[in-house]
Amino acid sequence: MESYRQVVKSMNLLLDEFNVLITKEFKELDDFHLTSQQEVVLIYISRRDRVTAAQIAQEFDITKSAVSQVLTKLEQQDLIEKIVNPDNRRESFIVLGKQGKRFMDTLVEIEDHMIEKYYSKVKMDDLIHMTNTIEEINQVIKKNKK
Repeated sequence: MESYRQVVKSMNLLLDEFNVLITKEFKELDDFHLTSQQEVVLIYISRRDRVTAAQIAQEFDITKSAVSQVLTKLEQQDLIEKIVNPDNRRESFIVLGKQGKRFMDTLVEIEDHMIEKYYSKVKMDDLIHMTNTIEEINQVIKKNKK
């Protein structure tokens, strides 16, 4: 167990350092004035065709009330739109609004910049290995949550 503790501590320190080093790359996102929770929810919405507040609450394991508060703030900034479900008029689908699309476009630009400036300087096999390791950890976490 001590070996795991040391490796995880090193990994967390490196991730913290990585976040500090790349923070300047993400300054453009400051214009959106989003909390980290709002960002994560917005990215989640962007990766789905259509999603409901109930699905967001279930995915993030937070109350519908908390989701409603986040969505209200995102909607006020035109980051999302709510579209009434034609099959169930009491339910709405959440999709990206005009500013939400602009936010996602900005993320793509930053990602492209990061690839060109940093990630392309690392061996592809190493990036693949890191990706596979993160996926494996995610799977372990998902299994333990069930």
